Amino acid sequence: MKTVHALVLALLVLAGCSSGPEAAPPAADPLVLALSVDQASPQTVEAVRGQAVELTVTSEEPVDVHVHGVDVLARAERGKPAVLAFTPARTGTFDVEAHPDTLLVRLVVR
Repeated sequence: MKTVHALVLALLVLAGCSSGPEAAPPAADPLVLALSVDQASPQTVEAVRGQAVELTVTSEEPVDVHVHGVDVLARAERGKPAVLAFTPARTGTFDVEAHPDTLLVRLVVR
């Protein structure tokens, strides 16, 4: 009986030694996009939750650019692009729009 207890104890100790914290997956490279309000073509782009995202948006006319659901806002003007940098903390689909009604890109975060 003592042998069985010793064997169980040894297995538990070994199991505890081999089960360290799981390594986090390697961080993805930042997603960098250049978009134009004047040449908008809605598209879908994928990112990973926790991945840095940087959007640079140009426009010939003053316009506010907004990432819905992330609540990031910037203003683009002729010769001065809007730069929106953020890291999505949750999954979902986020529309990037030049207000009031131009869809620039749909960001799908997995």
